[in-house]
Amino acid sequence: MIMSEDNGQERIGVYVCHCGTNISHTVDVKDVVDYASGLPGVVTVREYKYMCSDPGQDMIKKDIVEDNLTRVVVSSCSPLMHEETFRNTCEDAGLNRFLFQMSNIREQCSWVHQDRAKATAKAKRLVAAAVRRVSFHKSLEQREAPVNRNTLIVGAGIAGIEAALKIAESGKKVYLVEKEPSIGGHMAKFDKTFPTLDCAACILTPKMVQVGQHPNIELMTYSEVEELSGYVGNFKAKIRRKARFVNEEKCTGCGDCVQNCLVRNRAYLDMPEKPKVSLDPEVEEKLKVIVEKYKGGDGIAVPALQEVQDEFSYLPEDAVEYLCDELSIPLGLAYGLATFYDAFSLTPKAQNVIRVCTGTACYVKGSTGILDALKKELGIGVGGITDDEKFSLETVNCLGCCGQSPVITVNDEIFGYFKQTKVSKLIKDFSARELV
Repeated sequence: MIMSEDNGQERIGVYVCHCGTNISHTVDVKDVVDYASGLPGVVTVREYKYMCSDPGQDMIKKDIVEDNLTRVVVSSCSPLMHEETFRNTCEDAGLNRFLFQMSNIREQCSWVHQDRAKATAKAKRLVAAAVRRVSFHKSLEQREAPVNRNTLIVGAGIAGIEAALKIAESGKKVYLVEKEPSIGGHMAKFDKTFPTLDCAACILTPKMVQVGQHPNIELMTYSEVEELSGYVGNFKAKIRRKARFVNEEKCTGCGDCVQNCLVRNRAYLDMPEKPKVSLDPEVEEKLKVIVEKYKGGDGIAVPALQEVQDEFSYLPEDAVEYLCDELSIPLGLAYGLATFYDAFSLTPKAQNVIRVCTGTACYVKGSTGILDALKKELGIGVGGITDDEKFSLETVNCLGCCGQSPVITVNDEIFGYFKQTKVSKLIKDFSARELV
C-alpha cells in the first residue's frame, strides 16, 4: 500500500491490474503505481495480478473499510467486462456503487502499443483522467420506474421488418413506420441476395405479409416521425401520416383509383378527349401482337411491359401510352413499374450494353478500377451512352458469378476474371463486330 497526503476532500483508492501479462507485458505497472500515488486525493494505491479475482476484490473491500475510501479507481480492462463487477464490490463494502471509475489500460493501451515507454506514459494519463473524473462523481440511487414496453421502429426495410417480427413475437407491441407507400426497402429492388444468390423476393415477400398480418404490429406506411420526446422507457412520438385518399383496408393495389380519381383529373374534366397515340405502322403492328396476347387478363402490366422492352430494347414513351390505352393499364402504374424495376429502361439502349458488377465479391477483386477504366475509355459516366450509340455503361449489384469475380457483361456475354488491362481490347473487339 502506498499513501499520499490527504487533501482534505476525497479519499481515493487506485488499483492497477497486471491482467496476467496482458497489461504488464507492455506497461510498466510499478511506474504507473508510483505515479498514481502522487495524484491529488489519492490515499491508497495497489497493484495485483488479477484485480477481478476474489482476492483482488477482497483487497478493495478491505481498503474501503480500513482506509475510509470515498472513491475507487480500477485501471485494468474494458468497463464492458468488469465495470459491474467492481461496482458490486464497492457496494458490498458500503460505498455507493456510482463512486467508482474504471480506466481501460488494456484494450486502449497495452494491446494497441509496442513501445513500452509510450504505453506506460499513456497509462499514466488514463489513470490521472480517471482520478480527476471520479472526484466529481455523486452518490446515486437505483430506482424502479414503470416502463412502456411498446417499441417504435423507423424504417421498414428488411432490417426493420426482421426486428419488428422478432419483437412482436416476444409479445410486445410494435409500431413500424415507413416513409414510402410500400415496405421492403432496397431489398425489394434486388433479384438475388449475396452470397447464396437466393431469390430476394422469396425471402422478403413472406416477411412483408407477416408484418402486415401480425396482431402485435401496427404498420404505418407513407408516414414520418416528426417529433420524439421523453426518456428511456417513456418516449412519446409524433407521427405524421400522409394523405392517401383511399381506404387502406379495402385497397388491393390494383391502381384503378388513379384513373378514376376526380381530384387528380378535375382539371381535365372539360377538356376534349386525348387523341390516340400515332405510331409508325411497323411499330403498331408489333404492339398489336402484344395487346392481343394480354387483353382481358389480370396482372398483365409487368409481363406486357417486359415484352415491349424485349421488342424495342427499352420502353418508348409512345409505345407505353399505346399499351396503356389498349389494355386499360393506368399510365401512372406503368411508369411506376418502369422506374421501380431495374430491368426496365425508359431511355434507348446502345448497340452494346456494358454492365460492371459492383457486388461485394467483385468490389473486393477490383471492379471499381475496371469501371473507372471503362469510363475513361468510353468518355461517359454510369448510365451514359457514347455519341455513336455503340456503347452504354451500367452497374449491377450482382451477376450471379461471384466465383469468377470480377465480372462484367457485354450484352449477353459474360467475362469472368476480367482485368482492367483488357478494357481497351474489349472496346476495340466489340466496335469491330458492329462494323462487320
